[in-house]
Amino acid sequence: MEEEHSGGVRRRWLVDVARWSPSPTQFQAAAALLPPHHRHAIARFVKEEDRKRALLSRLLQYSLVHRVLGIPFHQIHIYRTTEGKPYLENGPPAFKNFNFNTSHQGDYVGIASELLCLVGLDIVCISKPQGETTVEFLKNFSSYLTGHEWNCIGRAAGSIEMLTEFYRTSTLKDNSEDYELVLESP
Repeated sequence: MEEEHSGGVRRRWLVDVARWSPSPTQFQAAAALLPPHHRHAIARFVKEEDRKRALLSRLLQYSLVHRVLGIPFHQIHIYRTTEGKPYLENGPPAFKNFNFNTSHQGDYVGIASELLCLVGLDIVCISKPQGETTVEFLKNFSSYLTGHEWNCIGRAAGSIEMLTEFYRTSTLKDNSEDYELVLESP
């Protein structure tokens, strides 16, 4: 899936990880495209599926920067903030506000970019909780949302709808709080 706007800078890509089953040799060849600090970060994951998502996330970042800004792979310098958000250290001056973000969960890895504003991306795979009811699961987060937000979640028609509303509400709340922190920092 791809969407282009803003002179080709705004992108939205989504990859179905389940459709990619690389051999160990193929995985290593793909990882070899990245700088050593990214390969080490990928290798620290215990589960193969987590390593696969981490690799695809980083490959998407480099591919996006290469396609959008025309920087060769070996000249791209992507690092992470203390909060874990990726950023391009050596972008061209004309694109000094170029911003991108990645997310992954379940079978999907995605990336989004913008030219002039911060971009956030949260992929959430909604599934019924194992070993407890949806209501029991949601009670674990009782202090996290306001009474009004819980009322909206409680009015949902069924378990999946309640989970969908919970994830939508909590994701929006997380992102708005992050945005407020950015605005308030000196």
